[in-house]
This record gives sequence, structure tokens and C-alpha cells, in this order.
Amino acid sequence: MKKIILLAAVLGFMACNTDKKEELEGAVEVAENFINNPETLLEVVDPIKSFVSDAMESADKTMQLGKENVDEFLAQAKEYKKCVIITADHTIVLIEDLADCRQSGSWGACMPKAKGYIKKGELQFKEDYINNIIGTPDGQERTVYFFD
Repeated sequence: MKKIILLAAVLGFMACNTDKKEELEGAVEVAENFINNPETLLEVVDPIKSFVSDAMESADKTMQLGKENVDEFLAQAKEYKKCVIITADHTIVLIEDLADCRQSGSWGACMPKAKGYIKKGELQFKEDYINNIIGTPDGQERTVYFFD
């Protein structure tokens, strides 16, 4: 009887580890896929959360973004191939072109062109300058993920 219980426990543990490994492997694909083609995010269950889970593991660097460090963010962005900004749990944008920017009074910087999604029930596609997508500086958490 003890052997059966032990065997069941071992098999249950192995199944949990396999599920977590498959979940992590699937999450890794979310960030890479979004960076290569933002439309792939529409195929993911809980897309922004899935992207964040992956990006925490796969990004080369992260930083919090606010008005006080927007110039630092823009300087850092030039050193990486791709940058993604997440606002709270509702907005995700991929920087398209750092050179194509528009001055933002609220951010006090020339904000680059981006494309991504705002979650309003369903994800809604947006392509604009990032200040028009991520909103004005406020108390919301904005995290930048840098990828090489």
C-alpha cells in the first residue's frame, strides 16, 4: 500500500513539473512572437500577463518608466534591438522607430512611434506615438523590457 501511495505521489509530482515546463516554454514564445509579429498576441490566453511572465525571464534588461527617467529610457532604447512597454495590466506596445518621434508636453520628450494593444474588454490594436498609447505620466506602473 505504501508503494502505491509513493508511486502516485511521484507520478503526480512529475506531471506538475511537466505542466509547468510546458507552460514556461509556451510563455517564452509569447515575447518572441510578439516582438516579431504583434498580431500573435491575439492568439494567447491572458496575453499581457503571459508576455510579462516570459519577458521577466527573457528580457536583457528592464526598467520602470516615468516622467523623471524618460530621457534615460530613450537613451537605453537606442542600445537594444527591441523595446516593449507594458502599462499596468492593460497596455502593451512595441517601439517601432526611435527616429520617428513626436514631442510630448506631458512626458517632456520626443516620444517614438510604436504599435501594440490596449485592453478594453478585448485587445484593441493601436499604432501611434507611445505617449498616445501608454497615456500621460501618472501613478500607473510602466515597465520597459529591452531585448537584443
